[in-house]
Amino acid sequence: MERAHPHSPPQVGILGPLEVRSAGGAGTGAAVSGIRVRTLLAALTARLGQAMSTERILKEVWADNPPATDRKAVAVAVLRLRRVLGDNEGRWLLTRPSGYVLDIPPDHLDAVRAETLVREGRAALAAGDPRVAARHLTRALDQWRGEPYADANAISTVSQRITELENLRSEAVQAHIDARLELGHHQELVGELRSLTAANPLHEPHWLQLMLALYRSGKQAEALAAYMQLRQALAENLGIDPGRQLQELHLRILRADAGLLTGSGPAAPAEPLLVRQS
Repeated sequence: MERAHPHSPPQVGILGPLEVRSAGGAGTGAAVSGIRVRTLLAALTARLGQAMSTERILKEVWADNPPATDRKAVAVAVLRLRRVLGDNEGRWLLTRPSGYVLDIPPDHLDAVRAETLVREGRAALAAGDPRVAARHLTRALDQWRGEPYADANAISTVSQRITELENLRSEAVQAHIDARLELGHHQELVGELRSLTAANPLHEPHWLQLMLALYRSGKQAEALAAYMQLRQALAENLGIDPGRQLQELHLRILRADAGLLTGSGPAAPAEPLLVRQS
């Protein structure tokens, strides 16, 4: 197993199965063995830089099956996790009067790197630089290896974090497509957007992107048909009409608005589009 240098904090991955690699390590990180150790690491990463008490660890990691010697069990789990982190001296997994703290630099956690890259990508998109935006957002999406905390027990400490990270990935995908539309990649995006709208037929932003990609690909009739398909799905499932942006795009496509072909249309809004869910 790859170990961290004793004076360098490890890199930790939570965007998929939990993994640890030495600082600056290349390639695939080392998997984390043992469900208790994985769940402890998951809980500590969700509270990065914050103390987690022994009582809270017992409740989260052992749930309704606490060990007979509870404090010893927690100490053993912490020791094993320190070994996984290459941290036998306790430099990064600290013991404090209030509990245990995972004290690695924020950018040594893949989720934090993803958040930073998405923020930078959206800023570049709003500033009218889709090439830089696409580069940042590609790097952001590359941080994901699967579902967040994929091999840790479902515990309350990470449940909200999982939701946040799922929303972050959805935002990154949407902004990445916006950037690629601005770069003129509409034809290659049609298939991808058809898959996304099929997987989530009530997610309006991807329908807007699909309509725009179709129209810019010279498929006006298919773009209009996509709008009607969404309109029917929303009416049947939610009893509502498509949102204002979609209605306006529909009218512009009906009029064969040449302005939509220049990238000056709704492909890259400065603010996130409203996502209405069932």
